Amino acid sequence: MTSAPPISLIDRLWRRLRFKLYGRRAGLGQPVPAEALDQEYASGAWDHFFGPEEHARHETLVTLIRSLHPRPRLLDLGCGSGRLASMLDPTWPESYLGVDLSDEGLKRARALDLPPPLNRFERRDFETWTPAPGACDLITFNECLGYAADPLATARRFASTLPAGGHLVVSHFRYGNHAEFWRRLDRAFERPESRVATNEQGKTWDIQVLRPRR
Repeated sequence: MTSAPPISLIDRLWRRLRFKLYGRRAGLGQPVPAEALDQEYASGAWDHFFGPEEHARHETLVTLIRSLHPRPRLLDLGCGSGRLASMLDPTWPESYLGVDLSDEGLKRARALDLPPPLNRFERRDFETWTPAPGACDLITFNECLGYAADPLATARRFASTLPAGGHLVVSHFRYGNHAEFWRRLDRAFERPESRVATNEQGKTWDIQVLRPRR
């Protein structure tokens, strides 16, 4: 798959200004270019995903999603270097697909050499791609929905592909405009189940099941 075209400096500056003046208060996200993600993975800036600092979040996320479905077809959005997949029992999901925008992150995920079905990773941009309707029973936004230009619109689009009884799960770090982020999602979703993960350094994540409002 070809890499995304580079984003101009002017476009980056405009996006940052728009987010600062409007997006933060409105609960919008702040997209990050693929090349910036690649640089962060290559530099080792996100190696801590596999360390103790992130363990509480991933352990909480695994416990929650395991409670939702006996053998799901799982779509792991924002899979990055494969931390969530590495914590899953390969006999649990019927199928697994890890999706990320970063080629460098995906290279590291594939290097884990996980057993099937946990070894399927693809480069996709969730701003422009969704799975076929009914293809997944369980979709996780693994610390990535906050990068969507409009988190609510993105969550709605993916939720619309779920079959009856399917689940959408969002993990989101408590930082910046996290309260506005959740308020925006509350316009269209209920949160029937939730978990809170806090590590030893006091960093906190909210992990929520989203269900469309009737």
